[in-house]
Amino acid sequence: MKWRIITTGKLSFPWLREGVQMYETRMQRFATLERVELKKGTEAEYLQASAGCRCIALDERGKNFSTLELSRKLDDWDLQGIRDVALWIGGADGLGEVLRQRADERWSFGKQTLMHELALLICMEQIYRVHCVQAGHPYHREG
Repeated sequence: MKWRIITTGKLSFPWLREGVQMYETRMQRFATLERVELKKGTEAEYLQASAGCRCIALDERGKNFSTLELSRKLDDWDLQGIRDVALWIGGADGLGEVLRQRADERWSFGKQTLMHELALLICMEQIYRVHCVQAGHPYHREG
């Protein structure tokens, strides 16, 4: 699977850059992961950067999944032939309504508001965790 995580702006905190880099390295054995940092975060930029992908908008009003539910979703995508997925993370004001409506799906990490840079780190951790589950690594919350 190829993941493209699209965000607005650059990471501003060193500890976030370190965390993101760590998950980029860990993901290499499971899937391709590409990060795209948009300058303005316009609708056109998001759509252009995610051409040909299944588009997921990260939004507090989206659907919340457990890690095992996300793993099953990836299994379903595999059966459907979905190989390229773009995850959209908005800037400080989130994603606009037009992008939320244009997305194929909307996911949430909960109802709380997260700094978009922290949402990126959480997103990468969850993608990594899902791939670990799919690779048969023991999942400590299972059962």
